[in-house]
Amino acid sequence: MQQTKFVETETILKALEFASTKGGFSDPRQKKVAASLIKTMKSTRSVSGRHQQLRSFLKKGATVSEMMRATSSSRRTVFRYLNHFEEAGMTVTLQGGKYKLQ
Repeated sequence: MQQTKFVETETILKALEFASTKGGFSDPRQKKVAASLIKTMKSTRSVSGRHQQLRSFLKKGATVSEMMRATSSSRRTVFRYLNHFEEAGMTVTLQGGKYKLQ
């Protein structure tokens, strides 16, 4: 089973984005690899991309069914992702059938 550390992955993504926008890569190959990693990490085909997508949904509130459809994930996987957020210190609440990040 793949272990996902939400905080570490999010930190790496933010660092890559920051370095890319601030000219932190002098070597064009490094810049190209960083851009490719950022694209992969934001893709909904990756766990980090689905995390990003769920976070935006959870800001306004979303049902489990909505999250399942948006991420093309099973119910169990959606709850696993919600657990990743809680393990990272985020508060996930259930209000009126919708989950929300506080």
